[in-house]
Amino acid sequence: MARGFLCAASLLCVLEGAASVAAGRRKSFTLQLKEFASVTEIPAPLLPGQPPETHRVRRQIHVTEYYGKIAIGRPPQLFEVVFDTGSGNIVLPTIKCSDEVCTRHRRFRSEASTSSVQLAYEDDTPLAKGQSDRDTTSITYGTGKLTGEYIRDNICFGLGVEKGQVCTQSNFLGVTQESKYPFIELPFDGVFGLGLAGLSTGPNFNFVNRLKGNGSKVEPVFGVFLRGLDRDEDSEITFGDWRKERVATGEKLHWLPIPQDEAEDKGYWLVTMRDVYVGGKALNLCGPAGSGDRCNVAMDTGSSLTMASPYQVSEMLGAVGLKYDCSNFEHLPELKFVFDAEAGGTYNMVLTPEDYVDQTHEGCITGFQPISLPPELGRMWVFGQTVLRKYYAVFDAERWRVGLAVAAHTARKRAPPAEPTEPPAEKPREVCEDQNVEMQKAPFSLPGCATFAKMGYCKRFTPLAQHYCGLSCKLCQPEAYDLNTPPHVVLRRPYGRFRRH
Repeated sequence: MARGFLCAASLLCVLEGAASVAAGRRKSFTLQLKEFASVTEIPAPLLPGQPPETHRVRRQIHVTEYYGKIAIGRPPQLFEVVFDTGSGNIVLPTIKCSDEVCTRHRRFRSEASTSSVQLAYEDDTPLAKGQSDRDTTSITYGTGKLTGEYIRDNICFGLGVEKGQVCTQSNFLGVTQESKYPFIELPFDGVFGLGLAGLSTGPNFNFVNRLKGNGSKVEPVFGVFLRGLDRDEDSEITFGDWRKERVATGEKLHWLPIPQDEAEDKGYWLVTMRDVYVGGKALNLCGPAGSGDRCNVAMDTGSSLTMASPYQVSEMLGAVGLKYDCSNFEHLPELKFVFDAEAGGTYNMVLTPEDYVDQTHEGCITGFQPISLPPELGRMWVFGQTVLRKYYAVFDAERWRVGLAVAAHTARKRAPPAEPTEPPAEKPREVCEDQNVEMQKAPFSLPGCATFAKMGYCKRFTPLAQHYCGLSCKLCQPEAYDLNTPPHVVLRRPYGRFRRH
């Protein structure tokens, strides 16, 4: 999910819209999305003559998240959630969370839903009456953290908009504890993970898996259309089908096969890329020429940027040759990413300088960012919103493929938000420390965090360690919170695999 969560200042671009149920034999639903935009400071190259100790930054406005409404339970309770193909869980605050950050958002009331089932364990075991022993999961999002219990309930799209609302059943994490930052700054209530099973708490917590189940009335297919940032149109997500009218005239949808076992294990919607071309020249970034090696590419609606290893990004941008003052913009080369397509074919995703370079009065910056991934993820690229705004993307878990086509954007222009002239106000950051006083209060009545750690409780009682004893349990470092940390990284999740946030 991405991650404008670490931004120093933010604004909300509201794209109000109605949803509609598509006609046809299959149940499908299109939901218009709102945008969350952030003002960020990005390190910039020094100007000629500036001393080396000069700290120069550029301030830019970036849309970082796309979110919309869902309804949970019976009678329905409304929530606004980010739709993220790079996350594996549905996460919503519950009434059990009394932290200020939760009370500022909508909270799920399980007791008010006749269809809600409290779960004791991730294997779908219901919580027995009077039972207090239950599993929880803690997740780290950037510098924030939360802990959630397991709940199963109905999830519906289209409530209050259409009579034929579309519903399915899924497990989700009901948040009981949540750090203040960055969540208190966000206008949406939770995260709607659309990643694959490897990113989820368990198979039944994976929404895509639930769509594939026999009881689902919606096909496990969804299409994502992201607004051109200068276009007067709305972003949208369609569940159960995809919309042909979102494909540009003269174009067609090209299907890219997914390596199913690897994709499910890692949790990302992976396709395979043969190489990157700059101005028609192959860079051999996925292996030596003729080797047949491939790069995995994760199609990620929750990432605002497109990312790869520091080496790959450096090689590509070095070949591009963008000057810091943008003086050679008119002569920049075209980028071509060559993917494996169905039936042994290929598909070329092409970006022009207008697609991959952001121009401001302070200069230029590209939509690419280096990121260091764990070795087990291999040579994986992350294609985020900078690419997916140009291309309509369809995610098909029934046939294990991703469809791509140049998107049909309106010719109507929308005035862009004014560029920020003042630096964003610095916001408080949560520090790495122990909260001994809270540990010693009821209902815990435990010794301080140093003793808690010595007794070996850090791993045994992970939620307590996450929330109150981060320093003693070595779950954080005092100097770890850096505003220059990439907003979208891969971190080890508590139960052993890797999850982004």
